[in-house]
Amino acid sequence: MQLKRHQTMKRASEFAMVRAEGTSTAGRFLVLNTAPSLDGAHAHSRFGIITPKRIGHAVVRNKLRRQVREILREHAEPLSGGLFVVLVVRASAAKADYRALESDFLHLMRRQLRKMNS
Repeated sequence: MQLKRHQTMKRASEFAMVRAEGTSTAGRFLVLNTAPSLDGAHAHSRFGIITPKRIGHAVVRNKLRRQVREILREHAEPLSGGLFVVLVVRASAAKADYRALESDFLHLMRRQLRKMNS
């Protein structure tokens, strides 16, 4: 199962808005940025993934994107409800396995949910 088109972010303005106005939580391999939808028009959360070129060549970056998308498909349900979510993959993630990325994401998600609820 893939992320649906209405669940992904493509516009640079959306990414910039989340990074400028949202809250950020950093882990070993990922940085999780979240911001609420401004107009409330988005019933579903929207996700974006940033993989900088310093991580490695295209094969490495694409592999990391696929892994992060799979983690989002499995575990992003608690982040539903009109949020914009941007995941920035850090350079250390290139040497991490899938389970380490998943663990880091779950840790960041718990921390971010605590921030949002307080």
